[in-house]
Amino acid sequence: MINMGKLGPINIRKRIEAKLGHALQDPEKKKVARLERRGAYGHEAGTPIEEWAKSRLDEIDWDVDVYFPNEFLEKFFSNIGKNEDEILKTLEQTWWGFEFRGGRLLITPQQIEDFVEGRPIKRWQQEAGDIILFYGDNLLNDANNIILLNVKSHDEDRASRPPNIMSAERLLKFFFALLSRPDASEMLNKVNLWFVGAGYTTEEAGAAIASTNVRDLFLLDLSELPQINFDAAIQIQWHVKDMVEMSEQDKLTFIESLADTFEEQWQRHVGGKQEKYEKLTGPLKELVKKLRNNSFSK
Repeated sequence: MINMGKLGPINIRKRIEAKLGHALQDPEKKKVARLERRGAYGHEAGTPIEEWAKSRLDEIDWDVDVYFPNEFLEKFFSNIGKNEDEILKTLEQTWWGFEFRGGRLLITPQQIEDFVEGRPIKRWQQEAGDIILFYGDNLLNDANNIILLNVKSHDEDRASRPPNIMSAERLLKFFFALLSRPDASEMLNKVNLWFVGAGYTTEEAGAAIASTNVRDLFLLDLSELPQINFDAAIQIQWHVKDMVEMSEQDKLTFIESLADTFEEQWQRHVGGKQEKYEKLTGPLKELVKKLRNNSFSK
């Protein structure tokens, strides 16, 4: 249970939005270290902007702990010890660490092995959060009191298609496993996955953040979703700045909407592919038939 003095997710989001907004008013706070090249994208732009976002959150005067994922796992595992069975048992009681058909949201077997063997835990490209916020009192007792922040960046001087946000298939598998648990209601209530969008510009003086946006996964209006890209790892593609929230939407409604949207977009995708390839295979078979008939007639 969170102490009355502790911030909850609603107030944490307000603090984040206020801090990032204030940073945009400060020429020094806007600067992004290690991002200098115009048109940088992907990991090249992503890592410096994750570092920028974490630095701004570290400046907030609050009782929330801010980590990169590997830092969080190092500390979390250290509270358990190097017994792999105990680590796995503890992870099964967390919404972010339990195993489902798509793996785990935040952890790989290699990371667990590295910790047990005394090696540093490295970052993982598919981790569901780039920054971890812990708002509990005790890391083990309050292990589910965390918020995953998925940081996305874009160059505002460069036209670009919406970035990959998350795998829609992975989300569906995660929610299916979560809702199948006997403690589904309690666990779902703890799930918090937010997106932080940061638009940046690159000038002679260096790179600087020009805009920021925060969105809650569960509040997203999926009727506004540009697309699920079934040709690119079934990724949800969406600019954070373009995401529309519905403030009264509950988590179960979002999950139901995700399932419906996935089905609808899949049917359109399959239908489009079928029409495309029928236009290729149909005439090809007609040519085969024509040549075969001509050969027999000679």
